[in-house]
Amino acid sequence: MANPKKDSPEQAQEKSLDPGAGDSARQALSAESQERTAPNQTAERNRNGAFTLGVPKEKEPDLGGIFKKDPEFERRFFDMTGENGNVVERPLGGLFAPDSYRNQAFRQMMGKYGTERVKETFAALEQMGKKAEWVGHGLRPDEPTFAEQNKKLDQLANLMRPGKLEAAQSADKLLKQDGFTKTLSFEQMNDEKLLKHLCDPAQRKAFIDFHNSGSLAGAYLKENPNHKDLSPTQNLEAFRKYQEKFDDKEKLKAKPYLDEINKAGEDPTKHLSDAMRKSRVLMIGEQHSLDGPMHKFGAEAMKDLRAAGATHLAVEIPQSQLDKYNKSRDLKDLPEAYQTNDFGKMMDNARSSGMKVIGIDNGTGDVNAAAAQERDNFMAKQIKQILDSNKDNKVVYWSGMMHGADTTSGAYRSTADILRSQKVAITTTMEQSSATPSDDLTYYAKHLDKPTAISTKKTPLIAGTEVPRLGNDVQERYGMWDSVLIFPPKRK
Repeated sequence: MANPKKDSPEQAQEKSLDPGAGDSARQALSAESQERTAPNQTAERNRNGAFTLGVPKEKEPDLGGIFKKDPEFERRFFDMTGENGNVVERPLGGLFAPDSYRNQAFRQMMGKYGTERVKETFAALEQMGKKAEWVGHGLRPDEPTFAEQNKKLDQLANLMRPGKLEAAQSADKLLKQDGFTKTLSFEQMNDEKLLKHLCDPAQRKAFIDFHNSGSLAGAYLKENPNHKDLSPTQNLEAFRKYQEKFDDKEKLKAKPYLDEINKAGEDPTKHLSDAMRKSRVLMIGEQHSLDGPMHKFGAEAMKDLRAAGATHLAVEIPQSQLDKYNKSRDLKDLPEAYQTNDFGKMMDNARSSGMKVIGIDNGTGDVNAAAAQERDNFMAKQIKQILDSNKDNKVVYWSGMMHGADTTSGAYRSTADILRSQKVAITTTMEQSSATPSDDLTYYAKHLDKPTAISTKKTPLIAGTEVPRLGNDVQERYGMWDSVLIFPPKRK
């Protein structure tokens, strides 16, 4: 099913409706709708192609009386018109409020098919779509025109004809029994040919597989308008060919990146171990993602890093907070970014291999630029003290990746910048994975079969690729770190 179009920022304005006003609020909404559909506006609406089922005004229902007897229907009614929501839509044709327009259309449906059939339809749609307000979202036009709005309303009204709703319900039930979690669109519910296909298990499976194929399936539908004439199995077959062509094009685009990676790539643990042997500080920068791969990787790498000479694991955590965790062993006592079992295991593995684990953050957080800089000053000072206390000491510095970036082009100085200015031999590395904001390297990494580490000095194309971040005063590129750890997304 195609996803409903999201509202633009200018649409997302709140209505001032007191939720505690009860019946008076409902009456106000009904009165507002009636006022906006006054006779002197009806002719103008008709000239603009207003929705109608041919029900005269005097035959339309008394909403006040109906709502008084059935408050549940009242809720569904206003949820589906959008008058219960916090979104103000653009006027249809630049003239009329869409929620009021839908209100009037629902009156036409009640006059045409009967109040009970409309109630039955609204309840069924809420059950299929989980919430009436989400069903109402699906009724919003893709463009603020009468034609687009009428198209959605016609599809809704058509479901009220004998047997139409029941056919859609039957298809929805079969799909959900097969594990499909999405909801049929109004257009799909009105597609008799599709509904018949969905009675067949093989066609149903093909339909589900197609609609679970991600955003590329949506692109296929837009580029192939004849998909409506094909069965689900035919569409799935055509989509797979479309996907193969798309993948071939993407691999061609990815080739320069993959060529660099294949030529310079190394096993990540070996790469970092070699860097540890050549440096006094190995900075490992993560994305601060609880579901990323870095903590598991770190837990597995500690023994090798110790063998490469590491004596300390310095983590971006205040020592007092680390002491509390060491005593309680409760992950909730760690900063939120580190509350994973693998991070706890990483610190345990470092200790068991003979490394000292210390917290080097001052705990102030990045509340402003001055505080952020003070944090890096403090962490650099803590690391330098460890190095100065014994010439054989070597530190694995684990933190967010920006603390290891070369930020000398901006006003801010990272921990790594400060240590380099003090003649400390430091190698910096950062995580590139599914946790990374989308960029070219993130996208093309899906073609890799396993995690890989690269030196940015050996991969100029990747070094010059922008890393999308927010809130920094420099333009981040992968070349701001010495190495990149690339973790391809997990294959489904």
